[in-house]
Amino acid sequence: MSQQLKINPDLDPQELGETLQQVGRLQVPNFFTDETADYLHEIHIGNKDWYLAYNEGNNFYESSIEQVQAVTPQQQQQFMGNIYARARTQFQYVFYQYYISQAIELGEQPGHLMHQFNELMNGNEALHLMRTLTGVEAIEKADSYASLYSPGHFLTAHDDRHASHDRVAAYVISMTKSWDKNWGGHLAFFDDAGNINEALIPSFNTLNIFLVPQLHAVQLVSPFAGGNRTSYLGWLHR
Repeated sequence: MSQQLKINPDLDPQELGETLQQVGRLQVPNFFTDETADYLHEIHIGNKDWYLAYNEGNNFYESSIEQVQAVTPQQQQQFMGNIYARARTQFQYVFYQYYISQAIELGEQPGHLMHQFNELMNGNEALHLMRTLTGVEAIEKADSYASLYSPGHFLTAHDDRHASHDRVAAYVISMTKSWDKNWGGHLAFFDDAGNINEALIPSFNTLNIFLVPQLHAVQLVSPFAGGNRTSYLGWLHR
């Protein structure tokens, strides 16, 4: 690891865990040390290996940044129009991602700076912390992604249940600086009537963790947003 990455040693895992286990979700500001947060932010905004992730019904796709840039403005407009049309009536998402843990498993891009994040989240300290927070000692691993939501990107409501993965909790480490509340991109949680119980603004060096299943969405990033919603995320697996 070319950089020493550390979780904030001043956190109180027992106290935080009581809240998560009682409420079902938890927000932890200043999750990493300042040096670690700055470094992870730097490699995130410097990353060039982004893939546009989107779905068509139950089919899931990734297009490289080169493929995205190769299409004409008219093709891009039609593509996004189709995305928005599907979103009216079904589960839909579109955003940029780099699937860190999958790249490592496949032996792709060895030495990629973002791979350090996966090492951190699967280290003894991080896994012990996540077991304490969730109260689930059976957690064996964390998978990891980096995500980037540009204006017009979103993720509609879903509960993170998976047919073949035994997910205990989802985690999103928000790494977004200087975000305005009017720019959208909030991590929103819904009640049974469709009301928003809570909506968490993109912020910097903030862990948002919630138990699975739980209905949530990433609200549309406004077309007039002055930046990108950036984060690291994944699931904790038994």
